[in-house]
Amino acid sequence: MSIASEIEATLSDFPSISLEEVQKASLLKRKDRKYLFSFSHLPEVLGRVLEDYRVLEIEGIRSHEYSTYYYDTSDLDMYHMHHRGRANRHKLRFRKYGTSGSYFLEVKKKNAKGITSKKRIPTDGMEASILKQKEEFLTTYTPYRYDGMAMMLENGFNRITLVNDNQTERITLDYQLRFSGNGSGVELEFPGISIAEIKFASHLSGSPFHAALRKSKITQRRFSKYAIGMALVNPELKQNRFKEKVRRVHRINSNYIQFNKQNQHA
Repeated sequence: MSIASEIEATLSDFPSISLEEVQKASLLKRKDRKYLFSFSHLPEVLGRVLEDYRVLEIEGIRSHEYSTYYYDTSDLDMYHMHHRGRANRHKLRFRKYGTSGSYFLEVKKKNAKGITSKKRIPTDGMEASILKQKEEFLTTYTPYRYDGMAMMLENGFNRITLVNDNQTERITLDYQLRFSGNGSGVELEFPGISIAEIKFASHLSGSPFHAALRKSKITQRRFSKYAIGMALVNPELKQNRFKEKVRRVHRINSNYIQFNKQNQHA
């Protein structure tokens, strides 16, 4: 059985939760922990938390495709703020939420206490002209204006969303990551990596998902799809602080691909 088939089979054993119920646990102001690991570990991690979470199901689908356009200034101020590890940094993106077919313009901000807040408004698409129309939203929640903004990175992935019963913890599991740089012509796919994010209101202690990751010897690793994606498709960018993560992404992905090739020829 392939890893994708194992995941599908395991997901079918979870109780489901509707999109309306998940939105009650959106945790737009929260703490979060991220984990980067091999796609091959995903079935075992999911299998350990069957009794602890419900999985988002929309129209009978439990793994959903997402598409994201990240915008930045012409001098990549948001990227460089992240690279320098500055507090009160922002990300600006349009996102299409797969199965639901919804589009949102979103701003994420991380403050000096490590609290992430997200503001968003629904849109009709992801074009730059829409960003211009929504400049009031942009200037309200960021220090930036529309002038000079451009789409810098396109990102796609599949996502599984888990929510605990009291809706104080939400897990996102992203895989099949794809990146393409605006104007660079570079398109990269990483079938071998997964990114887990635990989003929680106050305390991580007692999280069954965190315990499941520890049993699989998966440790916390900060990971920004925008920052690392930009570093991956634009190797000429200043990225000293990201080099270890970039190398790790390539290493995990290469090991996964090599493992699959060996199994195919076994």
